[in-house]
Amino acid sequence: MIGELHRVLRPGGYALLAFQIGDNTLHLDEAFGHEVSLDFHRLQPDAVVALLDDAGFDLTARLVRAPDSSSAAAKIPQGFLIARKPC
Repeated sequence: MIGELHRVLRPGGYALLAFQIGDNTLHLDEAFGHEVSLDFHRLQPDAVVALLDDAGFDLTARLVRAPDSSSAAAKIPQGFLIARKPC
């Protein structure tokens, strides 16, 4: 997916990736009162940075947001990466 993003992005363009941090996959069979089959693939920032680098992107910003108990979704650390396709 990251290679395709690099292919279609114009030179000098930016990509923002946001993801939950972890090493596991969370599977849900029910959400908001409905039957679903939903997988959340959690990733490590260093692994995503390596994929960006392999695709030819330059990393310009990296943020890891610590867990926050204010909501269920915020309890999982979040990763945010900004990468730029060279000109």
